[in-house]
Amino acid sequence: MIRISKINDELTVYRGKEIVLFGAGRNGIRIKRELERKGFKISYFCDNNEKIWGEGLDHIEIISPSRLRQIYDCEKTLIQISSTFSRSIEEQLVSYKIEAFISFDEYCERMHALSIYKTLPQSLEAYQDLYFEPGYEALAIRKRCVDYAVRVNYFDLDSYQIICLPPKTGNYTLEASLQKHYAEYVRISPCYDLMSAEAGRMMEGKKIKIVTAVRDPVAQNLSFFFQINTRYCDIPEYWRDGGDVQLLWDEWISHVLGNELQFHRKSSAGRRHIKFSYMEYMNQLYHNVIAMQDFFEKNFQPYNGIDVYACPFDKEKGYSVIQSGNREVFIYQLEKLDMVKKELGEFLGIEDFELTKDNVGEKKWYAPAYKQALEELKLSKEYVEACYRTRLVRHFYSEVDIQKFRQKWSKNVEE
Repeated sequence: MIRISKINDELTVYRGKEIVLFGAGRNGIRIKRELERKGFKISYFCDNNEKIWGEGLDHIEIISPSRLRQIYDCEKTLIQISSTFSRSIEEQLVSYKIEAFISFDEYCERMHALSIYKTLPQSLEAYQDLYFEPGYEALAIRKRCVDYAVRVNYFDLDSYQIICLPPKTGNYTLEASLQKHYAEYVRISPCYDLMSAEAGRMMEGKKIKIVTAVRDPVAQNLSFFFQINTRYCDIPEYWRDGGDVQLLWDEWISHVLGNELQFHRKSSAGRRHIKFSYMEYMNQLYHNVIAMQDFFEKNFQPYNGIDVYACPFDKEKGYSVIQSGNREVFIYQLEKLDMVKKELGEFLGIEDFELTKDNVGEKKWYAPAYKQALEELKLSKEYVEACYRTRLVRHFYSEVDIQKFRQKWSKNVEE
């Protein structure tokens, strides 16, 4: 079983344990009080700041990392990281050969999802009306577009630079890189239609540079599946034993991608069909954009007037530039982003453009499950073949590229 998290809906991982919170600050106090309200006793705080060792925080003693190593018992002790410096603390604990810990991000995301699961009614309507209504996000993006358009016009910048990428094609890496170079841009991905009419009018008189991308769809879907994993919180199976990735993946593919790919992996004996209220809502909201196979038809061309499929794409170089009127579009393959960074920098007018990797799955709290899924997740042959038959893949990737993708996933494919 590929398990999403150590935390299930009964918080079993904390039961009968001597709990130590690593991080004696505001977040530590918050987590302490939350766990206490659920009936758990906190034994110690731990912190790297030697100035507070031996002191008390919220009536709990603060101990040093060396003391933690002395009292640690792999069978009895659980360390809950309660600091935003979670990554460095995780590395510190691993160096101590301490494995019984939960990261700060894992705690926050799972508790957030659990509070929804235990509080909101389990229905599609409840999720639409009470929690997942996208109106606020749409308004925020439209405001961001107008603010950017106003700046470009007032300061007479040479062009508008728009990031409009499908999910999981380097969005955050590209943003982090642009910010490092102090570039002016606006991100409207993944839905170009979220740009307001007012912003669009202001952009009519200037050059518009748009960056977009494509990616191996199997890798893209798997990455997106983990990215939105907290959205499955209305499903009991998401909590059972910490969540079964294979079961959730099978049903996610069935519900969200099934209409397009006409696929459903063979159900294991006795496995019941799960009703995904949130996933059904996502499918209604984004149609097949989650599958990312019709992104350019539904979320790009209608608002740019550019048919990317009518323009040749350099599959060997991994990028092309399309020009249409006052618009220029830079399209890249994510797999070759490192190789085309110079050309992308030239397109954006940035000298010595370097990439800053961000939002990488291997660095997330769910990284162990993600890494295990890359190796062990079972994929239907029909599903994989359907992904590589699509118009998008055939237009942007060569037969050699596609064969490499198939080879990469061959260990996961079941007949």
